[in-house]
Amino acid sequence: MLNIYDADICFWFDNLKIKVIGIRYGVFFESYPRHRHGKHFYEAHLVCGGKGTLIANEREYPLTAGTLYMTGPLITHEQITDKSDPMDEYYVQFEISENKKGKGGRASELIKNTHFWIGEDNRNSLRLFEMLTEENEKQEIGYVKNVINLTSQFLVALARNYAGVEKISDYARITPDDRRALITDEVLATDYASITLKTLSKRLNLSPRQTQRFLKKTYGKTFIELRTELRQRNADKLTACGEKLSVAAACVGYKDVRSLKKNRNKNEAGK
Repeated sequence: MLNIYDADICFWFDNLKIKVIGIRYGVFFESYPRHRHGKHFYEAHLVCGGKGTLIANEREYPLTAGTLYMTGPLITHEQITDKSDPMDEYYVQFEISENKKGKGGRASELIKNTHFWIGEDNRNSLRLFEMLTEENEKQEIGYVKNVINLTSQFLVALARNYAGVEKISDYARITPDDRRALITDEVLATDYASITLKTLSKRLNLSPRQTQRFLKKTYGKTFIELRTELRQRNADKLTACGEKLSVAAACVGYKDVRSLKKNRNKNEAGK
């Protein structure tokens, strides 16, 4: 059984740093509900048997043995299994960070920029997963090196599958809201202590009212709710490390400790 998880496996693929989160085999006895991955997270799937349906960006795609598909950053999707013939698959979960000064190639470009793709595997990826399974079961000398080599080969196979599609841009299209979500995630993560609705709106090239509608649609929360959540979370981290509450409040953007306490009490009351 293939189950490589949290094994601290990282390697360079041209100018891309690949951090392997997991390589697994699983049977879908139950469907997997609607979800989407973070902005650096990719998940490649190879269906081995059974039947199912993929719903991605509001479109349905049949899943059968030999189907290969990628659900990458910000692609909303769900996997529905046929309970009379449960689907089984291999899948690779990985995160990508890019060395922008490094030299990339066509394969790394396709891997990074293709957030969604589905088609028939024509590069014998199944054999690579079988070899990974054997490595995982035996874990002999050189195990990690072979896992890296085989995973790298799979990425090449993935890129070659992508390149076999006549119009790759049809599969790699990102909507304007996807781009806005990427900007929002980055801005809130780095500037949560000082960011204002007006500043975020300028970054998104929207009016404040349009920004609020976008945030509610995408995150289910208002600007104030999102900012408060991040401030509270980071204040909790600081106090957990021994920092005084007053110092934590100032660090995360509150003018005084009373505001931090007030919002913390609201959150606790709402739980």
